[in-house]
Amino acid sequence: MALALVAAAIGGWALFRSTEEAEEPIVVGTTSTPTMVDPAGAYDASAMALMSNLYQSLLTFEHGREQPVPDAAESCGFTDNELTVYRCTLRDDLTFSNGRAITPEDVKFSYERIQAMAERAEQEAADDSIPEDEKFSYAGPSALLANLVAVRVDGRDIIFELEHSDATFPFVVAASPGAIVDRENYEMLELRDDWQVDGSGPFLLEAWNEGESAELVPNPNYRGANEPPEFPVTVRYFYGDEEQSAEEQLAAAWENGELDVNDGKMPPQVMSAVNRSDPQRPVTENTAGSIRVMAFNTDEGMPMASQVARQTVAALLDRDSIASQVQQGTVEPLYSLIPVGYTGHGTPFFDQYRERDPEVLRQRMVNAGLPVPLPFGIAYSRGAANHEEAAEIERQLEEDGLFEVEVAHYEWDEFIPGVYSARDYDAYLIGWRPDFPDPATFTDGILGPGDGMGTGFSDERIDQLIAEAQAVSNRALAADTFLAIHELAAEDAPIIPIWQEKRFTISRDEITGVQHLVSGSGVWRLWELRRI
Repeated sequence: MALALVAAAIGGWALFRSTEEAEEPIVVGTTSTPTMVDPAGAYDASAMALMSNLYQSLLTFEHGREQPVPDAAESCGFTDNELTVYRCTLRDDLTFSNGRAITPEDVKFSYERIQAMAERAEQEAADDSIPEDEKFSYAGPSALLANLVAVRVDGRDIIFELEHSDATFPFVVAASPGAIVDRENYEMLELRDDWQVDGSGPFLLEAWNEGESAELVPNPNYRGANEPPEFPVTVRYFYGDEEQSAEEQLAAAWENGELDVNDGKMPPQVMSAVNRSDPQRPVTENTAGSIRVMAFNTDEGMPMASQVARQTVAALLDRDSIASQVQQGTVEPLYSLIPVGYTGHGTPFFDQYRERDPEVLRQRMVNAGLPVPLPFGIAYSRGAANHEEAAEIERQLEEDGLFEVEVAHYEWDEFIPGVYSARDYDAYLIGWRPDFPDPATFTDGILGPGDGMGTGFSDERIDQLIAEAQAVSNRALAADTFLAIHELAAEDAPIIPIWQEKRFTISRDEITGVQHLVSGSGVWRLWELRRI
């Protein structure tokens, strides 16, 4: 009987593949390149976007409302009024792509694995007996699980115990830390770097072509909240080289007719010239939640450990010039870490930094005992017009002699382990995409104890306000608390907002579903794409 069942399964898969092979893949181009496809180690938006197609979480985000709804779970909910115990019941018809049935123990393992790796990295960082180049480097999503105390299994149920009230925990479950992996094929304390995936999402990763593309095919065994995909998808990644930037490569591929969907960043001058009225190349525009920031290393002894130094940078930064001149109007200036479209958005970095007189700012630095000019370095990696943007920021900060700036560019695969994870920087420029569609994603993980941007900054007042906001089940009622958090964040300025992205997606007119592709949840809904 077992042999017959296996044969039947293989036969069904073969039939499915022969049908799908007749379908031409939809080719999607992007400049957003992933670092890996292991949910325990990937915290970059590019990896999270790809993984949202390959793995399932207990919950996912309902398109349109962007609220958590059951996916791998039959149901989920808090079981106490204090919002500290969250319980989910796992569906009983789920299998990994390798054919093994998904169990509650796999879910438990997936969460504990993230926490264990973060703990390992912390322990090795403090262990002087381990050579620096041999220490475990970790840049995963553990900051989102900072409030998780324990995970228990009770039959088909998974029970999450939280340290304190947290109305946003369902959003965390629906986001990348909730991705369920096969505990028999993923190690507890080692990241999987073979670009193989044992997941249960809408797509299977049929092939990863290093530096080129990811080939996705529909998962015939997907069971969940989303509509199963009808077409295979090939994601073409553009990395850039010595001759062309990634943005220039993407633009050339689009002009050459190599793509069905262009969902990346082209050079600002190219994007600003796109005909938005062309019916054969429709443009979908979204008010994206992605923001661009400058983050500082605030550790004692570092150049930007001084609050006054960071405040001076915040005052000198001319966001309007960067948005209009460098980014050519394809972004909006941003004066809060919470962007437009989210509860709690305000303009504290405008309100608090009206004083821009260089002589006044110079005197403040002198009074704080700072050398003038103050030397410090800014690291940066990918992004549309990233070289021009870094050069413009350097010019603005050096113009009046208050700072002496050295900018350094890194390739993305060097930036994450060598700069971001190792915290080997004075300051760095980076994009931040929301982990989930709630203002807490711009607060808890990057300003709170999770320290998701590795600034080393902490503030008890902010931590207390974060806890207060987490306890509010009606998120609209937390607006004033979020405003208060970001008033304090602007005052200390460990992270400075620069601009908010406008998300443009261009497609051929025979492709449908593009309007559902991206949203504030960070989910990349490739399964929505259809060819007509």
